[in-house]
This record gives sequence, C-alpha cells and structure tokens, in this order.
Amino acid sequence: MTPSYARVPPPVEAARPARRPGSWRRVLGRVLVTALVVAMLVGAVVALRDQDWSLVGTLAQGHSAGWFALLLAASFLVTSVGLVLGLLSWRALLVDIGGPVGGWASARIFFVAFLSKFIPGKLWALPAIIQMGRMERVPPVRMAAVFLFSTIIVNLSGLTVGAAAGPAVLGGRAWWLVLAAVPVLAFLLFPGLINQAAGTVARLLRRPSSMRVTDRGMRRAIGAQTVSWMVSGHHVWLLAVAAGAPPGRSYLICVAAFSLATVSGVLVVIVPDGVGVREAVLVLALATVLPLPVAGVVALASRLICTLSEIIVGGGWLLAAHLAVRRRAAHAAVGPFTGAESDRVGETDRFRESDPIPPARLGGTTAH
Repeated sequence: MTPSYARVPPPVEAARPARRPGSWRRVLGRVLVTALVVAMLVGAVVALRDQDWSLVGTLAQGHSAGWFALLLAASFLVTSVGLVLGLLSWRALLVDIGGPVGGWASARIFFVAFLSKFIPGKLWALPAIIQMGRMERVPPVRMAAVFLFSTIIVNLSGLTVGAAAGPAVLGGRAWWLVLAAVPVLAFLLFPGLINQAAGTVARLLRRPSSMRVTDRGMRRAIGAQTVSWMVSGHHVWLLAVAAGAPPGRSYLICVAAFSLATVSGVLVVIVPDGVGVREAVLVLALATVLPLPVAGVVALASRLICTLSEIIVGGGWLLAAHLAVRRRAAHAAVGPFTGAESDRVGETDRFRESDPIPPARLGGTTAH
C-alpha cells in the first residue's frame, strides 16, 4: 500500500508592499516645491546683484563709520521684526482655518510664499504651499483660503497705514485710500463678516462652505499685519533722517509711504517684487521732505535694506524650519510617538475636510 504523505503547502511568497495611493502626486509635489525654491534662490541672487551698492557710500558721507553702521543695523532690525510680525499674522490665519500646524511648518510655508515674490508673477507659490499644506494634513481648499485671506489682509492693511502718506503722493486725490480702511475696521469690529462673505461666494459658486474664521483669529491676523507695516516703515525714516530730512516732519510720511509704495508694487503683478513701482511711489512721498535726487537715493537704499533682510531672515528661517521638520519626521520614523506627538497626530487626523468645523470651533466664534 502506497504510504500517504501529508500535503505540504507551497511556500508563501513575501507580500510586496502595496503602493500607497497618490504617491506620484507626492513626488510631483516635492519636485514642484524644490523647483520653486531653486527659482527663488536664483531670483534672490539676481536681486542682490542688481542692487546699486554705491548708495551705501553716498548715504555714509558726512557720518562716522560707527554711527552709520549703527544706522544700518537699526534699519535691518526693524525690517526683520516686520517680517516676523507678518509671519505671526499668517500663522494666526493658518491655525484658525487649517488646524493645528506646528510653528516651524508654518514658518516654512510662509517664507516659501513670501520669497516667491522674487519670481515674476504672483501665483507661483500657491501650488507649492498647497502641497506643503498637504504634508501638514491641511486640505487644499483651506490652504488656498489662508493664502487668499492673507493676501487681502496684507494689501488692505497696507493701504490703510499708507493713507497717512496719501496727500504727499496723490494730493487731493488721496481720499480713495480711506476706503481701504473701511473693510479693515469692519473686520476688526465684526470679524464674522468674513464668514458671511465666504458663504455668499460659496453659494454663488454652488459649493459647500465649511470654513469658519474665528473672531480672535481674524483680529490677531489684522493686528499683527498692521503693526508689521508700521514697524517696517521705520527703516525709511531712519534712512531719510540720515540723508538730511527733518525728523519730526518726515516721520509720518516715511513710515506710511513705505506701506503705500510696497502695496502699489504688489498690485503690479507683472513686475517681480514691484521693482521700479515701489521706488517711484516712495520718491514722490520723500520729495516733500528731501531734494528729489536725495529722495531717489533713499528709495533705492530702502530697497537694498529690504532685500538683504528678506533674504537673510527668510532664507535662515527656511533652513531652520526645514531642518526642524526633517528631525521631526526622522524621530517619528524611528520609534513610537511620544504622548505629545500622538496627541498632535490624533488632532490632525480628526481635522479633515469631512469634519468641516473643528470641535473647538462649534458655534462659529471663540470667546475672547
């Protein structure tokens, strides 16, 4: 009788790791972000190369080396503080609309969007920051909303601060600048109006509206950006006084004119960083307190100071944020989450487009 042998099952092949859906989109997104950063670096180098560095020597005439170095350091400091305040305004909107995004990640997204101004065109940053938002579990619609609301706040608050320099630049036609202050004051007093406006647009487009901006978040964003304009404009006043402008009479004109000139440059979308437009508006204002040739020197020196601070502060913060995010990702890949990390992952997993209003925001506004 032929012995029966137990049937041995065939060896099981090792299962191949399943390809995660949408991986090609992540790769494409990373390539897009990398290409944008490279383009920004090239644009920044070109911007620095095209600066007229002889203006430093022109402004230094008649001043001691120590005093002039202190002037340049103070000008660099106030523009840097203005940048940080702009970051705080952006983060207030991002956390309010997009959910619990970390500080370093917020900074990285902000400075990618900000430094993209060295590239011709104004919308190159939007696809990149949408992809970066996906990495932080922020839905694309919410990331685009942050970008849109931030742009509106930056321009309207800049025109509001710049209204003080309107008579010096536009004469009797400056009255229309006061109109920019109307929505700013309305959003400060009644922040819920922005939700009503967004809901109206959504209904016209026949799209569901699930985003809510809290009163506290809107006020923080407007307040930080307005103070950012005021602080940044002080570097123009410092340069103008060094060039011979009367300190008292030139103060308001210089501080306000910087905001008005910068927003004017932003609105001309075909010019990288408003080159030429900003200087023209600034010269018109400075010519009321300085001779025209000297006003031109101060306007160009302002461009130089701003470019240096934006590249050094923005580039440095981008590098630090990139390293911090990489360390966080490496730590998450090595071992189990710590309690704080687990909490954050739980929060971000719950905050998706399918959950239109975070639990903490049910009711529309926060107490303040």
